Amino acid sequence: MEKDQITVRNQGRLRVWCLLVTDVLALYGILTVVLCVYKQFGGDYSLAILTDLWPLPAAVVVCNLFARVYCGSFLYPGGGCGPVDELRRLTLSVICGYGILFAYLSLTRSSEHYTRLGLVFSMGLSVLLLPIFRYWTRILLDRFHLGMIPVLIAGAGKTGRRVGEELKRDRFYGFQVVGYLDDNVGSDVELPGGRVIGKTADCLDLAKKMDINYLVVTLPLLQIGASLDSWLEYFRHILIVPANRVFPILWTKPLDLCGLGSMEIGNHLKRPLDRWTKLLFECVIATLAVIFLFPLFIVLAILVKCSSPGSVIYRAKRLGVNGKPIEVWKFRTMYKDADERLAKILAENPELKKEWDENFKLKNDPRVTPLGKIMRKTSLDELPQFVNVLRGEMAVIGPRPIVEKEVAYYGPHYEVFSRVKPGITGFWQVSGRSDTTYERRIELDMYYINNWTIWLDYYIFLKTIKEVLICRGAE
Repeated sequence: MEKDQITVRNQGRLRVWCLLVTDVLALYGILTVVLCVYKQFGGDYSLAILTDLWPLPAAVVVCNLFARVYCGSFLYPGGGCGPVDELRRLTLSVICGYGILFAYLSLTRSSEHYTRLGLVFSMGLSVLLLPIFRYWTRILLDRFHLGMIPVLIAGAGKTGRRVGEELKRDRFYGFQVVGYLDDNVGSDVELPGGRVIGKTADCLDLAKKMDINYLVVTLPLLQIGASLDSWLEYFRHILIVPANRVFPILWTKPLDLCGLGSMEIGNHLKRPLDRWTKLLFECVIATLAVIFLFPLFIVLAILVKCSSPGSVIYRAKRLGVNGKPIEVWKFRTMYKDADERLAKILAENPELKKEWDENFKLKNDPRVTPLGKIMRKTSLDELPQFVNVLRGEMAVIGPRPIVEKEVAYYGPHYEVFSRVKPGITGFWQVSGRSDTTYERRIELDMYYINNWTIWLDYYIFLKTIKEVLICRGAE
């Protein structure tokens, strides 16, 4: 049992060291590749000069320690920060690290031995690739069940099960559910990631016996308040997940207000500078996309025209900002008589009609052409929407546009939903797309709007590239 305890105790620290080593190797690897490329173009460099660049990984690691991106604490690993906030902190750490490197080279008069342009290019690659290398490290840790932080979940109700499901498929935090604590659910009930292993009163005894220092609490707030003092005597980390969404959390910070515990919520949608930054970047992205993808547009247009009769571009009627009707451009993926086919299919098959009424789409839609299936799987049919972005009707990133009939599904949330421009890609698309329920889609849309910042857009942009490359969830 003692050996098992030591193994459990060190799993979190193993995760920290894996992420730290990943950062150092990635930084040195990017510098090596860039210098090798410059050497091929006539630069007089030897890889031995990499030893003079030691301040870079050292500075980035120190910045990361202060930014808490090594599972929050180097010695006592926990949740730390979420993926979007980690992306922001990593970016700032890399920029700060390169700033320290440039200062070091200038002070030691070694800058003439390096290509400044090469170092700037390395910095850009590091900002882009460091989160990707960390993602791969987390995949390997998950695959080989290493660096997993054991947790207990207090509460096996709806919220507790939801948390268990999320942690079971999550690779970012590395939490491994050991079991649940609940007074009303029996141990014979199968739950995501485990079963009920005791009552809430047994929490401390079980945690000490299994050497678990992380507790996830999904109980009602009144019950939490009654037990919190005793839990704090043992657990190093307690994560409280309210039974309902109380407030936007991504940019919420705890604040000690004269001895009173309080939370400050940052509303980035009300910051003109942030919104103008988003508009500027999206206009640049849309313009570059139209210019560089124009040859691909021509090829796809020819293929669509030759594959089946009908127009090349399909103008889908959707709702834009404040419910204003817009026409969303897509490459046509359906047969010309798609509406007649749909009416016939729904009339003949009650199960498909139920699926259509619930999701406004069919998993195996017979209206879609063979070429259309490929285009939908690869999201190539969405490319003309960059024109909608340039026309000011859509954003590159935002909630996907909906039709008039879907407004009822959003209910009171639609007033919030309609405040922002619909996007080509969004949080729903990078969180499962067609594999998620419509209820989950609405939750993700509301999360995006209430927690929006330019960093969340950047995170979605990177995840979109991954989702498109692996063609996951698109139909």
